Amino acid sequence: MQNRREFCHGLVIASIASAFEACGGGSSTGPSTLPALTAVSAAVSAGKINLNVDSNSPLSAVGSAAVVQTPSGSFLIARTAQSSFTALTAVCTHEGCTIDEYQSGTYECSCHGSQFSTSGSVVRGPAASPLRQFATSYASPTLTIAVA
Repeated sequence: MQNRREFCHGLVIASIASAFEACGGGSSTGPSTLPALTAVSAAVSAGKINLNVDSNSPLSAVGSAAVVQTPSGSFLIARTAQSSFTALTAVCTHEGCTIDEYQSGTYECSCHGSQFSTSGSVVRGPAASPLRQFATSYASPTLTIAVA
């Protein structure tokens, strides 16, 4: 039989565990552990972002990605082939957090665990809507992203 002290101790432990679970501590949709995206700063001019993609760029290899930060917002850029890139808004469609993690062709929002493909489609919720995509063109070494 438990005494009062043992009962209260057990109640406190159960309450902490419950609060942890409610905050996503044991959930598969909680914050992720994917690597953070490399951030690149850029300017928007005439509705376009121009990036130099050389051997020092975080976008130099096929399969790589970066987050481009501009005064107009942040954009997710992935190199999907030697001369092909995708550009997406970095704002998660679930609750508006900035998507900041990437691995093996998948972006992940560290706030609630939503995952998106490099084309912007939802891979795993809680987000239900895809990310907005922007047109890109590439003439080595310049990547142009139309954001207007």
